[in-house]
Amino acid sequence: MTGQTWLWTSPPPTPAPVGVGQLLRAYRQAHGLTQQQLADQLGFDQSYVSKVESGRRAIHDISTLRHIARHLDLAPEDVGLAPGTLADRRRDAARDVFAEQAAASQRSWRVTRDTLNRNRIKLAKAAAGLYPDTYRLFSGLLARPGWIWPRPLDIDEVGLRWADDVPEPVLTGGEPQTDGARPLIADGGPYVRYQRYTRAMRDLDRPTLFENRLSFRLLDIAGASATPGTVAGPGPGAWARDDSGGRPMLSFGHTTYFDAVDVCETVAHETAAAMMSGGLAWSSLPFRRHVGDPFDLSSRPVLPSINTLTVRADRDSASFLLHRRSAGSVATAGGVYHVIPAGVFQPSGITPGHHRADFDLWRNIMRELSEELLGNTEHDGNSSTPIDYEADEPFRAFDEARRDGRARVYSFGVGIDALTLFAEILTVVVIDADTFDSLFAEMVHSNAEGSVVAAGPHRTVAEGIPFTYNTMRRLVDSEPLAPAAAACLELAWRHRELLLPGLRLRAAS
Repeated sequence: MTGQTWLWTSPPPTPAPVGVGQLLRAYRQAHGLTQQQLADQLGFDQSYVSKVESGRRAIHDISTLRHIARHLDLAPEDVGLAPGTLADRRRDAARDVFAEQAAASQRSWRVTRDTLNRNRIKLAKAAAGLYPDTYRLFSGLLARPGWIWPRPLDIDEVGLRWADDVPEPVLTGGEPQTDGARPLIADGGPYVRYQRYTRAMRDLDRPTLFENRLSFRLLDIAGASATPGTVAGPGPGAWARDDSGGRPMLSFGHTTYFDAVDVCETVAHETAAAMMSGGLAWSSLPFRRHVGDPFDLSSRPVLPSINTLTVRADRDSASFLLHRRSAGSVATAGGVYHVIPAGVFQPSGITPGHHRADFDLWRNIMRELSEELLGNTEHDGNSSTPIDYEADEPFRAFDEARRDGRARVYSFGVGIDALTLFAEILTVVVIDADTFDSLFAEMVHSNAEGSVVAAGPHRTVAEGIPFTYNTMRRLVDSEPLAPAAAACLELAWRHRELLLPGLRLRAAS
């Protein structure tokens, strides 16, 4: 890195320390302690103390609050707990052994979780090395032969099939092999663990965006077999949205967001713990061994994310958008650069009308464009009225631009994140410069998931990052770029003549 600014996001406001954080800071200052010294006294990680003091991390767990009060010789009410009676204190003392074990387990879990969020790209690349070369696609991404199309396909060339009668996945994230990733519960009795990883996240490291929603579960990736031009209604068996034969076909059923996170983040957590203990080896990854084939979409709940590289195409140049995702806001892929928009494939509501209208890749991309680039309210499943994509803005304008050829949407294929085993649908939207400037005239600098990246402090986010070979290589090779984002960039460059006809983009400079 040189002294020249490379990527830049506007700094978020620093929250004022509140509650226990304010107490820890006051205690530390009164006793002349550094954050590291206070962390050592409490048995915490220094970064955890820093987050609590600044208000970026709240403590809701009663056992942790009791632990702080006990080790700092404070009264329970000082840390927000009700004052206990003598009988309560005696009862607490009798449970001290179990409480200490639980608190230590939870502290270890939080340290590992922090390590995971700080090192996701490094861990993804290392995890990819566990699998044969044949399946390694790009930086930290795996793909089965045939899962990446030979050329980018118009998004409508990818068929979607729905299946009603689908066996439940065998893997849930609650297996004995996941014990190392599920901490002890303080008030659950001796040696009782959280049943699911998401329950631990809720109590110990809850991101801002953390809601369980009905979602589309990826079941299979295959060639199309339905009769061209048919669209059958939902019912026994399957229904498909398919109007051309011989193209890729993605099959789906139902799952929930937490079902997928329980498996994916458990695999990732286990990987981080193994790396902290000396390095990755199959012997130290019991749950990953139990999962087995990463391309077996039937054994675990596979919720795909749709990752879209947004390209602004001018007459003689092109640029793309980049997102810095906040680890404190999102449950997965936090602390990394990512393409924008990116979001899991799910309906905007729970009614059959929502499902039918939203079982569509392009409509999912449009909703994410609306939310992440324009800052519009997320379609979070709470509305009982389906979106009218033909009349509601900005969807009407997005659709019109696509029909007129001013916006082109392509699919590259599907990969698997080597760290989390999350499925990644890889796409790109190419928008003519004047149309882009009109559609995104009110583009936001930040959203609920993080900040949009500019090419420097004096550049606007709407200008994007120059789409050049050197930029692409620098991002993929040197920056914490999500594996799915790296794949989108590499594939877009590989197929730049198809995506950006008429532009002379050199392979290198």
